[in-house]
Amino acid sequence: MKNLRLFFFVSSTAVGLAGALVACSSDDVIVSPDGGTDSDAGGQPDATQPVDGGAADTGPDVITDAGLKVETYADQVADTICNALTRCCFGNSNVPEGGVVDGGTFDRGECLRVYATLGFESSNLGLATTQQNVQVNQAKGAECIAKINSLMCELSGTSLREIRSACFSALEGQLQNGAPCRTSLECASGLFCLPSDGDGGVGDGGIVGACAPLRKAGENCSIQDTGDPEADSVGAEIACSWRGGGDTNLRCASYDIVSGAYKTDRLEWTCEPAVANGAFCNTTVSCADGICDPGEVFDKYTCEPVLTYFNKFSCEAHIEP
Repeated sequence: MKNLRLFFFVSSTAVGLAGALVACSSDDVIVSPDGGTDSDAGGQPDATQPVDGGAADTGPDVITDAGLKVETYADQVADTICNALTRCCFGNSNVPEGGVVDGGTFDRGECLRVYATLGFESSNLGLATTQQNVQVNQAKGAECIAKINSLMCELSGTSLREIRSACFSALEGQLQNGAPCRTSLECASGLFCLPSDGDGGVGDGGIVGACAPLRKAGENCSIQDTGDPEADSVGAEIACSWRGGGDTNLRCASYDIVSGAYKTDRLEWTCEPAVANGAFCNTTVSCADGICDPGEVFDKYTCEPVLTYFNKFSCEAHIEP
């Protein structure tokens, strides 16, 4: 395996991240919108925290209007994630642009650009493509930001799923089955944007397609064949769970652990149940109860119950020497 599965390991520019969602080779380029907000993300827990036993209580479950807007939501999430990253990596939340950290200075602008595109575990993917046909669920959006704000540096699989659920639920697609789409973010829960051209485009965005029901267990999840199985595996996850967020507890079984390569017969790419801790994982949504750990040199890829969420590659990705 190449140094893949890092694109949605919460972080990075293409060098490597932490908290994997789907595959991406080390030479991929992330294109993201400029921007970022200076919203106050105070009240961060101390960086030296005990191992996470569950997400902290974030207050009332019902919030009628948190003032969140689809035009600025991605920047708010990015700002909160970058605060969590600097807290866990450097022991200080809200490190400013050019702030001195171990190894150099913090490139906050790049961190904001990356996470505005990704969100938490890729929960914002598609928002840079279009903001049409998408609404912010005020309660879930506020919950997403609050949970990231109190994210434990040593994160459990249970807490990961809780944060991921809130952040994926925060953005609601408005398009129904059969409607033309450019990204799965536009499609309502339970649907994905099925590319109309299975030989063109990479990933989930910019491809003209139509919203279609998620594939069920045992059904084929190879929705495009560009000749690059690693890239195609990224798109494949959106066929098994809503926007590849793992809400169905299904993964696209595209990788053959025995041969150490992607399955050449695309008919064998099928939606299968997430696996237990200790088992091989292709993505974080591959894990039923844990987090996909790539290991120190990206040679492990097993589901683990607790993981240092922002690994050394996440921390180093935004440092200017």
